[in-house]
Amino acid sequence: MSGLPSLRALRYFHQAALHQSFSLAAQSLNVTHSAVSHQIKQLEEWLGKPLFLRVNGRVQLTADGERLKVCCIQTFREIEVTCEKIRARNLHSLTVSCAPSFLAQWLIPRISRFSERHGNIALTFQTHVDIERVRSEHTDVLIVSHEQPLQEDIAATLITVDYIGPVCAPEFSNRFTYQTDFSTLPLLHADTKLHAWAEWAKKTGARGDFWAGRHFDNLTLAIQAARNGMGIIMTPQILVKKEIRDGSLIAPLGFAEVDRATWMMVKASRKEETEIELFRRWLLEEASTVG
Repeated sequence: MSGLPSLRALRYFHQAALHQSFSLAAQSLNVTHSAVSHQIKQLEEWLGKPLFLRVNGRVQLTADGERLKVCCIQTFREIEVTCEKIRARNLHSLTVSCAPSFLAQWLIPRISRFSERHGNIALTFQTHVDIERVRSEHTDVLIVSHEQPLQEDIAATLITVDYIGPVCAPEFSNRFTYQTDFSTLPLLHADTKLHAWAEWAKKTGARGDFWAGRHFDNLTLAIQAARNGMGIIMTPQILVKKEIRDGSLIAPLGFAEVDRATWMMVKASRKEETEIELFRRWLLEEASTVG
């Protein structure tokens, strides 16, 4: 016996279960009542279980019918979403996701250069770092800071090795060195990067209380606070190159290499798609540009 019953029978059952009526299912499918009845009878014979109770000319799902209804709703919806994604891909679109700070500080200021070069590719941006959305194809491209590439079904391209360091406004009054007790300084924290100061201290040997200080919802807000003289924020170098170049931020101690890197991740089966390959080349080009 085949591992699956007739897909036509499942489709007819799906409609009959939704409508709780063979007649309404027939109308939605544009077939006869007897065609629906015949397909469901075949499905029940294949399963060896009744799916509907027929009482006084009406039909009602059995417990097994309810189970199959839930499965059909989920499965047909997933098929619909996947087909929509495939059709959208034919329209030359890409959905790109990354952390809010990377999107605001690095990607958005540069993305016009990609659009000028590839104006036929429509871009959509999301702010999450969920690799499962790449696997399900709800996201085409994920840009994320990670210690190492993931499983074999994900193709990861190294964009840049991560360097982090403390930055502040040029007029910040508290000067500091690696020998400074950082407990005496107004440190700023992004709740999305709570361990950044401790990570840097471990690499550099700096000392102090690296948990105290003002907290912000995300790194972009914390960087803006540092620009306005509120304190010192620990940030990846890649996110503040522009601010350091224009002088609105300074990095008195430079930046230290850490044990992670920024990767572009896509579903391995899709890595050679034209739009993904064009975005990868542009991303690598931008990351290699000074500033």
